[in-house]
Amino acid sequence: MMQLLLPSDVVRKMRKHMFRAQRREIGGMIMGEQIADQQFRILDFSVDATSGTRSKFVRDAEQHDLVLKEFFERTGKEYHRFNYLGEWHTHPGFSVDPSLQDIYAMQDLVDGTGGVDFAVLLISRLRWFWQYDCSASLFLRDHQPVRVNIKREDPNAKTEGEL
Repeated sequence: MMQLLLPSDVVRKMRKHMFRAQRREIGGMIMGEQIADQQFRILDFSVDATSGTRSKFVRDAEQHDLVLKEFFERTGKEYHRFNYLGEWHTHPGFSVDPSLQDIYAMQDLVDGTGGVDFAVLLISRLRWFWQYDCSASLFLRDHQPVRVNIKREDPNAKTEGEL
């Protein structure tokens, strides 16, 4: 089973964007590092905080591709270790489960137009204004989506927690 490590600094940055967006959906791409077989750490993400509505988000590819290019430059173009992991967006007024529209878009990414073998979809929301809640699903070519195990990483905590 795939495991996604979610560092506390990434959560803090996402929460700030989510708080500013309030009831609008926002999102972008997630980039990360492969730690071990089936284990990935999110290192960075792009965010489009302006184009979403209360119930829909579609990212502007050109804007986010620039962020991805900068990520590759920062990580020395070590594509086998550091790469695009997938997409993220918020569901401020809904559960963190993928909608049918989310599932169709991600399946199209891996089966059709995207040209990627796998992609993760991270959906998040804030509860009670600041509490971060999320889920992640793995999309593979010619397969049904499966849930991804998310593990929060906090370098200052004595223990790390499962989500």
